[in-house]
Amino acid sequence: MTGRAGRSPRPGRLAWAAAVVALASVSGAASAHSGGPVDGANAGLPIPQISHGEMALVDERLGEIVALAKRQAATDGSVRRLYNHYGVQFAYCLWGLAPGGVTREGSPFNPCAHAYLAAAKQLLVVMSREPASAGPALAIIDRLETRRRATPEAGAICSSSAQTFNTAAVVRPRLTEIVRDPASAAIGFAATGLLAGGGLAAGSLRRRSRTRRPAAD
Repeated sequence: MTGRAGRSPRPGRLAWAAAVVALASVSGAASAHSGGPVDGANAGLPIPQISHGEMALVDERLGEIVALAKRQAATDGSVRRLYNHYGVQFAYCLWGLAPGGVTREGSPFNPCAHAYLAAAKQLLVVMSREPASAGPALAIIDRLETRRRATPEAGAICSSSAQTFNTAAVVRPRLTEIVRDPASAAIGFAATGLLAGGGLAAGSLRRRSRTRRPAAD
């Protein structure tokens, strides 16, 4: 996909390259979270759908949910599988950094945002049934229900609201949609800049280390 000699690369092609690099780094992070295969829809735990309106409410309590799940995952196999799946989905969704991933139906990151927030919601449901975590989980559920009653838009739905999920299948954003979306492509550029800056910093540290190394006797 190289341009003709003497011409600068088109912005769209630069965005494509940036998105490829960014998602390649996400793939590595997701692999680190996952302990096994992530494809094969009948092999894992089912995760019910989450509506568009619910996503923002669960996102508000995400830190509490994940902290509780992290503690419970040490002793509960179902929670551990859901927690690991949440981590994989969250990584593929650029750790919630993609603009509009939760709120904008047209975002290429909206389907994967549905996936990781649905996993977080299901974590709450599962933990509310376990004696060790029922109290805190039910308290979070109660706060979510209070917010839901006070938020008219909590019942809003979108094209992904009916989709169910599974811990054995990962929802990935599509590169072709990312590079066509200006806000998402900008994230690709930023991620590429961070990766490039990190590489330059690491190279500089290695060079300094070599120059400061004492000469052998």
